[in-house]
Amino acid sequence: MNIRQLQAFCAVMEKGSISEAARALNISQPAVTKSIRFLESAFQIELFKRTGGRIYPSIEAQKLYPAVKRVFEDLRAVDRLAGELRRGEAGQLRIAASFTLAAAFVPEAIRAFHESRALVDIRFMALPPRQVIELVAAHEIDLGVLYEPIASAKLHRVPLCTAEIVCALPVGHHFKDRAIVRATDLVGHTVISFSESSYAGGLLKKTCEASGVPWSVAIEVNQTAAALSMVEAGTAIAVVDPFALAGSRSDRLSIKSFRPRTTLHSHAIYATDRPVSQLYEEFIGTLVQVVRRHADQMPQFLRPLA
Repeated sequence: MNIRQLQAFCAVMEKGSISEAARALNISQPAVTKSIRFLESAFQIELFKRTGGRIYPSIEAQKLYPAVKRVFEDLRAVDRLAGELRRGEAGQLRIAASFTLAAAFVPEAIRAFHESRALVDIRFMALPPRQVIELVAAHEIDLGVLYEPIASAKLHRVPLCTAEIVCALPVGHHFKDRAIVRATDLVGHTVISFSESSYAGGLLKKTCEASGVPWSVAIEVNQTAAALSMVEAGTAIAVVDPFALAGSRSDRLSIKSFRPRTTLHSHAIYATDRPVSQLYEEFIGTLVQVVRRHADQMPQFLRPLA
């Protein structure tokens, strides 16, 4: 059996005659009759009884009809889904970001993207940078967002912005009137920052020591948000990236430029050995807009690149 034969069966069931079914399908009556006979032969059951010049569906045909209708409903659903996928209205997008960026631009970009693409199934995870890179390269994640360097030919980078490491002070700290806090100013103070085994922490240590300034961290963290929470509580001074400040309006923090200047480069990544879908491009476009908006709010710390 085939779709045309099932269409003929449904048409006869709905119209009540061969001639009306043929008219509805815009085919000849013999073609409809032939389709019904093929189905009866394939099913080995009688579908229509002929009495007094008219046809009547058999009990078997009446039981088959709902199942055949479901076939066409499923086909229409497949066609609708194909159209949605073609237009980028449906599909799946798997995103992972390093911890800091997972709390910064990405949630806002997902919200904005979901508003225009409500049928897209989104999966979002915050992961260590190395795991983000590995999962994108293995095609287990579609897009990654991080600021750690990428040295793999299997991955394509879309630059988002550069960010200057900042100094976060509790409100009322005696450095509050300074525009810039230098590493030398922090000697003897309790400093919260990243472990030197992390990319940002290692870069800070290298930059400071290259400027002849010893670098010492009293409290190590692996997430900027945790450092800022401690600063808000008055624990100490934090030297961290500014990503977690995106959109923040905390009145318990004073943010200052930090010297020596230490720059991070954030980017979105995806695998080069798989097709780039319309969903990838649209989400990255949304992410770029969010980054630019936050860069406009913090021009001294963030500069958009894309």
